[in-house]
Amino acid sequence: LRNAHISTCILGEGYRSWGGETSHEDTIWQDLARVRTFDRIALAGQKAAFKAIDKKASELYFIKISIEELLRDLKGAKVLIGYEVSWDEERNTDANVSAGKFYLNIKMMNNPIVKQITLEFIYSDEWASD
Repeated sequence: LRNAHISTCILGEGYRSWGGETSHEDTIWQDLARVRTFDRIALAGQKAAFKAIDKKASELYFIKISIEELLRDLKGAKVLIGYEVSWDEERNTDANVSAGKFYLNIKMMNNPIVKQITLEFIYSDEWASD
C-alpha cells in the first residue's frame, strides 16, 4: 500500500496512520504528516498576515513577531525541530515595497514521525557458559 501511496487508518492501541504518504513527485512533500503540519501552520500564518492588509507597513513587524511566536510554541511542543523567519531581501525591492508588496520567508523543519522500525533478533551462544 505504501508504494501505491495509499494511507490506511488502523485501530490498535489507539488510531494509527499506516502509510502516511502522498503521491507528490517531490519526496519532501510525500510525508503526509509534514503536509498536514505545514498546511496548518500556513493557514495560521495567512490568518495573521491578513490582519496587516490595508494597514500601514509598520504593522508588518507584528505579523513577523506573531509568526515567530507561533513557531517557537510549536518547537517547544516538539512539532517543529527548527525554524527561521526573515524578510526576503531579493523580492522586497524598492519597487515592490513602494507598491505595498512584502515577502516574508518562513523556513522550518517538522519533527518527522517514525515510519519503520526494523528489529533484528539474533541468536548467540556467547553466554552458554554462564
